[in-house]
Amino acid sequence: MSVRGDPAGYELAYTSGLQAVDEQASTLRETRDRSGSLMSAAAVAGGLAAGLAFNADRATGIDRPGSLGAVLALAGFVGVVLATVMVWRPTEGRFVHDAGVIIGSYVEGEPPLDLPELHRELALWLGQQTESNRQMLEVQLRTFRWGLTALLVEILGIVIAIGDVANG
Repeated sequence: MSVRGDPAGYELAYTSGLQAVDEQASTLRETRDRSGSLMSAAAVAGGLAAGLAFNADRATGIDRPGSLGAVLALAGFVGVVLATVMVWRPTEGRFVHDAGVIIGSYVEGEPPLDLPELHRELALWLGQQTESNRQMLEVQLRTFRWGLTALLVEILGIVIAIGDVANG
């Protein structure tokens, strides 16, 4: 196989592909980290609200709005937990090359590829992986946004429940 383009162009494409895949891996890590923070915030808010609103002195003052708020807060917390688990689950993304495949198929293959040809093949592979990873990351980010919305629902429920107890 002989390359038709400029060898420096293939190297540039390969380097750009590596940067794109590295950025995607970073986005996935950051989304998982933030999802953990979201889960912690939801647990702390729920525990604090439960401790304040449902202690022995005030638990008898919960009316229908407070009960609705508690149910809303619980639903929001469950939504945050589900979103977090979905973001943390293993993904189908690929962010690294398999060195054995590169050596066996390209460097020691028949015929072995020279460096511009290797850059071309790996750049094409990275382009395919970037597209595949992009689709997976869209799902992960959408799920994280769903978790943020669930946290807002939880906070709204907490505010309603505490407001009912305070007025009750």
